[in-house]
Amino acid sequence: MEKFFIFFISLLIEFPFFSTIFIYMFLKIFFKNNKRKLLLFTLDLSTILYISSFYFILSMFFPTATGWILINLLLVILFISIILQWKAKRDIQFSKLVKGFWRMSCLMFIILHFITMMAGLALKISEYNA
Repeated sequence: MEKFFIFFISLLIEFPFFSTIFIYMFLKIFFKNNKRKLLLFTLDLSTILYISSFYFILSMFFPTATGWILINLLLVILFISIILQWKAKRDIQFSKLVKGFWRMSCLMFIILHFITMMAGLALKISEYNA
């Protein structure tokens, strides 16, 4: 049972797009009438999967310490969120800042995941052909 649980978690992290679909279908049971909340909650939950997937793909490219890259990206996203909220409202509300940071992180890491995934595929194909 423990090996199945570990396999399931690693499968969720390795393929976050399919995990997002799985989470969406599971949460559809609880959010029957409100599709907007369903979509936002699904993206909120799958952000962790995209961040961890990006980290593991990045560690495949650079076997040394890659955690600092992830921390720096999260800090840049946080600063952008603070600046955008300050320009929009001239006041920083912590709850809205956290939501904006988390959703911007989700969007950024979905894009970065697909970029690094395509780069990894190109790298492995070029190694295979060489």
